Amino acid sequence: MKRFTAVIFAALLLAGCAAGEKNLTSGDMLPETTAPATEASAETTAETEPAIETTVETTAAPETVPEVTTDPLDFAFEPFSAVMYATDTLNVRELPSTDSKVVGQLNPGDEAEVVGKTPEGEWYVIRFNGSNACAYAEYLSLEKPEIEKEELDLPEGYYFQKDSDYLFVVNKDVFLPDDYEIETSFVQGSYELEAVAAEHCREMIEAAKKDGIDLKVLSAYRTVEYQKNLFDRNVKQRMEDMGMSYDEAVYDVSINIAPPGGSEHNAGLAVDIIDAGHWDTYEEFEDTKEFDWLINHCTEYGFILRYPKGKEDITGYIYEPWHYRYVGLESAKAVMDSGLCLEEYLG
Repeated sequence: MKRFTAVIFAALLLAGCAAGEKNLTSGDMLPETTAPATEASAETTAETEPAIETTVETTAAPETVPEVTTDPLDFAFEPFSAVMYATDTLNVRELPSTDSKVVGQLNPGDEAEVVGKTPEGEWYVIRFNGSNACAYAEYLSLEKPEIEKEELDLPEGYYFQKDSDYLFVVNKDVFLPDDYEIETSFVQGSYELEAVAAEHCREMIEAAKKDGIDLKVLSAYRTVEYQKNLFDRNVKQRMEDMGMSYDEAVYDVSINIAPPGGSEHNAGLAVDIIDAGHWDTYEEFEDTKEFDWLINHCTEYGFILRYPKGKEDITGYIYEPWHYRYVGLESAKAVMDSGLCLEEYLG
């Protein structure tokens, strides 16, 4: 075949020379062989070679294969786009397997942005905390389910026995008691709060969404061990990067980060909330419609703005328009309406 093609090419070249000024163009030449399109191509174009007096074997075009995408987590899935809802409490996993690590949870009625599905259709790939994760397909539906509120099943002798038990101070001077133990529940994504606070925080986020406000949780419950590592890491960073002494670094960190055991996050009662367009806390959050909504509605769900402006000398922390603390449904409005920070309100 190669020899036959060379003969044809030579004949065409001689014909071009005989014609004088005419030069060979791309249209005069035999087309180059085109490699078959890959599976990732959106479209394929069939090219037909010029008819020649010989017999050429043809191969049937391959059947269409669904496009398969590989996620950074290294599993393949077929693109599939939809907004779906959890029909039950649903673990979100790192990979499409019940043995895979749980990275968070969807509660009944929670919305999920579906971006793909596994070839067998047993798992959906969803956007979760900014990356892809997997949710079992059986518990996701295109129709939002009607959710009946269930009573919390807390253990006998639980630390919080009544609503007013949530009204207490945790700060740099008042640490959590040694017997402090709580049940936690997911709020949004992988973030958890104490079970009762979590229930009301979910209700608050859902109510905001109905009003066209998207609230994003950035931080919630932290273990004391996590808090210690966070505090120590920031102290070390200031000493290395800013040349501070140990005492200077501890002081500088302490106006932003509570010591281990002295954080409301360790209590599971504090949540940092901002707008969906940001990935970190920032003081200008106070100028957003999300902040306005929270200030006007957070007390309806038992939360207060914990570190208000002008109270820095009392709370020991900078103004944090993103930090909300659960104090109970009965107390929240009274605390906020007083204009006092929690230390002042409780004397």
